[in-house]
Amino acid sequence: MESSKKKKGKRKKKEVSDANLIKMPPIETESSNDKDLLYNTLNLNQTNKEEELLKKFMNTKKSDTKYIFNFTNCIFFSKYKVTNKISEGNYSKIYQIINMNTNEKYACKIEAKNAEQPLLDYEYKIMDYLRGDYIPSIKLYGSSGDYNILIMQLLGKNLEYYINKLQSFSIHTTAMLAYQIINILQYIHLRGIIHRDIKPENFVMGLGLKNLDLYMIDFGFARKYKSMTSSKIYSLTEKHELTGTSRYSSINAMKGLSQSCRDDLESLGYMLYFFLKGKLPWMGIKEKNKEDLDKKILEKKIETSDEFLGKDMPFQFCELLTYAKNLKYDETPNYNLLKGKMMEVICTGDKKFDKIYDWTDINKLKKEEKEEEPIIEKNGCTCCKM
Repeated sequence: MESSKKKKGKRKKKEVSDANLIKMPPIETESSNDKDLLYNTLNLNQTNKEEELLKKFMNTKKSDTKYIFNFTNCIFFSKYKVTNKISEGNYSKIYQIINMNTNEKYACKIEAKNAEQPLLDYEYKIMDYLRGDYIPSIKLYGSSGDYNILIMQLLGKNLEYYINKLQSFSIHTTAMLAYQIINILQYIHLRGIIHRDIKPENFVMGLGLKNLDLYMIDFGFARKYKSMTSSKIYSLTEKHELTGTSRYSSINAMKGLSQSCRDDLESLGYMLYFFLKGKLPWMGIKEKNKEDLDKKILEKKIETSDEFLGKDMPFQFCELLTYAKNLKYDETPNYNLLKGKMMEVICTGDKKFDKIYDWTDINKLKKEEKEEEPIIEKNGCTCCKM
């Protein structure tokens, strides 16, 4: 075990200046040596270090984390000013920021350098490796004062927001979302990465000209599942801590088996039924602690048939879930088959893949969608100025 001193020295980074802005090159091919090198530097799955990190991370109490400070009006890298908070998870905060020189807006994820279990550097490496149409583009990553900062593309509302407002989605909207999510999973899986936390909060609509496009976010739990040089999938192992969200996690993941492509797809199947019905049979279960709760949810998932979940819904959704459950650990899914099934649902009758979602009618969410322009004060907080 390395000493804390040694660890601290290892994580130390140079402060980033404007000259260090990350330029996003075109997506490279699978055979790119540079990309393989970047992939290998993730250095995951070769040991159990990542699992140990996540085990500690999942057991960290929210009160133990270092995210008390309100960053509104703080300035990072001399020109990026925090305007308002976008969202807050158990272990991180995301803010909207503005470039005071150009008025361009971005999203900013902030992590304390002395965080108990830092994940932002890891997430940055995953996003940098996966960069593409379905992943938020990175503007800058570095340190400012006592914090690590990831500045990236600003996106719109996540699917959790819309499902909370509408209670459920139509079959047409759900099928269009499913098609896009399968496409995204195919994109990251073929690059040797599994997400491991499929849930509505982690899928976000774009903004402006991209407002009809879907993005995947939050790669803190993602991991490499195969070698890109040999294409060999790492061995199936047991007794893993559950990584992800119990409501959508696969049965095998909840049993403690290592995850692969099949688990992301099974989680997608559960999430689609949540979109269609606004509920799942294991929602509402209550237990004294998380361990007992997870056991009860697992039992309910095992006893609930795919046919019961798919009752009164197009059979293609049931086929998707059953297909995912029947995949072998090291089997490559037939993504085109699954996308074809969703296209059958999308094109029912005279409908088409029009990207007109249930929330496209602005009158439905007029009050909720209305956002005020952030007020930019000239003299903001300078505690984080460079």
